Formats: sequence, structure tokens, C-alpha cells
Amino acid sequence: MRAFYIAAILLSILPWGCDGEPVEGVSKADPPRAARRFEFSYSADITNIPGDAKDVQVWFPIPQSDANQEISDLQIKTPVDYGVYTEHVYGNKMGYIHVEGDPPSDVPISLGFEVMRYEDRGEDNLPSPAGDVSQFLKPSRRGAITPEVNRSASRIEETRTGPEDRIKGVYRYVLDNMEYKKEGTGWGHGDTAWACSAGYGNCTDYHALFIALSQALRVPAHFDMGFPLPPDESEGAIGGYHCWAHFYIPEKGWVPVDVSEADKNPALSDYFFGAHDPNRVKFTTGRDIILEPGQKGEPLNYFIYPYVEVDGIPYEDIALNFHFRDLKE
Repeated sequence: MRAFYIAAILLSILPWGCDGEPVEGVSKADPPRAARRFEFSYSADITNIPGDAKDVQVWFPIPQSDANQEISDLQIKTPVDYGVYTEHVYGNKMGYIHVEGDPPSDVPISLGFEVMRYEDRGEDNLPSPAGDVSQFLKPSRRGAITPEVNRSASRIEETRTGPEDRIKGVYRYVLDNMEYKKEGTGWGHGDTAWACSAGYGNCTDYHALFIALSQALRVPAHFDMGFPLPPDESEGAIGGYHCWAHFYIPEKGWVPVDVSEADKNPALSDYFFGAHDPNRVKFTTGRDIILEPGQKGEPLNYFIYPYVEVDGIPYEDIALNFHFRDLKE
């Protein structure tokens, strides 16, 4: 199985030059995009809800089809009524549960669906009014363009020419200055001040820094959340989320980047500047998410797990389980 997926990734590198620069255009002779078909289950059990609660609200993300994935046979199961809504900044879809008075002590939610996920070579299309991408120049609260980010962006700009070459410099900067590890506290929030000072973290921290540096160089960039699939296994549990990024240049549109995967797999560092492998499923886009209907609490740093409010206060007693199984073509 490992050999199959590594071969798929290597095939997808073929449209690239030997120095890692993307070759202009994709000709008919290029290999088809690598793909992976699987079923995915997402379950969340909201437990120990206080019996005297007057108002319980639950929002949970629902994946959608796009240019890089086809979602089919979606089934949502929960013992309470729910509605489906779409927020209007990024187009994220979500389920919404609202219980007023006499709440159950537990609210289980499960999603099951099939995915045909394709390698992303720059096919991502985001909903944005009249094709306007300027909203993706605005930093998130935790992904702030700090003085250190501005200084680093200025140094990159001095040594690189043109938007794509500068963003390649950003990519190299993050690879050279971040270490993938999860120790202590502070990592995992996508906080650029943390990333600059600590120099380590997970995918959230890597891509927060990448996006902030890109925005400091006046290049729009955005953040996607989903789940990773191990390339060498055909079935199993998934421990948690994965995130990745795209940046925008007019000549090419949205260009995919996965800096943390490149750092964990140095042999593929050229590949992950300009491509995402098919070993993933996307759920949501963006940060500082205002849900639909709107939550009483702060905008969400990101939206991948259920968000719960009990009497207007965020509630976190939630058990999570995720599982995948490959399907035959």
C-alpha cells in the first residue's frame, strides 16, 4: 500500500522541473491527477450537559464537494432535530442543533460519507464576491502580521523577484525556521507571535506563519481544515485534524502549499510547493469563523470540531472519533 501511494505522489511531480519550479501549463501528456477513494466517519458525543441548562446550541462542520474532492452518500445521524446552514464569508456548510429547556444529558452526532479525493495542482476555487480575493489579504486575529513577520517579509522581498518567487522564499523561510513538534503549551493555535518566538508547532502554526508572511508581501492566502489519511494504511482511526494553505497569483490562480507535510517529508518539499496529495479530506476554509446562526462567543479560530454553547457559554465536554477505510476503484 505504501508503494502505491508514494508512486502516486511521484507521478504527480512529473509536470515539474528538476529544480522544483512548476512547468507552465499542464499538457495532455501529463499524468492524470492521483486520486484516493475512501469512506470516512466523523463522530462526536457531547456529554454531561447540565440538567438545568436552558439553552443548548451545537454547530458541526459538514464537508462539501469541490474541484478536488467529491463527497457522496452523506448520512448525518443524531437523535435531536438539526438544520443545515451555510456561512457567507467562506461558504462553509454546517449542521445546527438548538435545544431549549430540558436538554438531554448527551447529544451524539455522526457523519458518514464517501470521498473521491484528487491531487490538487491548483484547481481550488473559493466562493468570493465577483472573484474578489482581497479578503484573503486580511490577517486573522491569531495569524497577525506582527513586527517580526513584517521584518522577515521585507528580508525575503529584498532577495526575491516577483510574487511567486517571493512566496517560494516564504515557504523556505517557514521550513528553515519551524520544527514540527507538539510539546508544552502554546502550539496548535495558529498564532504567528508564538511561531516566531517558539519556532515550533503543528500544521496550524506552520500555515499561520506562511499565510501571514504571504499577506505581508501583498499576496492573498487562505487556510483549509480537514483530516489526513496515512498513505501506507488502508483503514484505521485518525487522531485529529490537518490543515493546509493556498496562495493566489493572478497568472495561476490558487496555488496549493503544505509546509508542515514538506517539513515532515523533506524528499517531497518541492512537491508540496504547488500540490497537495490526495491523502486528505477537506471540511472547512478560513479562520475567525462566524457561524450560522451566529454564536454568542468569539469568532472561531478555526472550525473542524463541533462548537457548543450552553446558556451562551462555550462548552467543551466532547468525545471525538474519526475513522477511514479505503474503497476499491
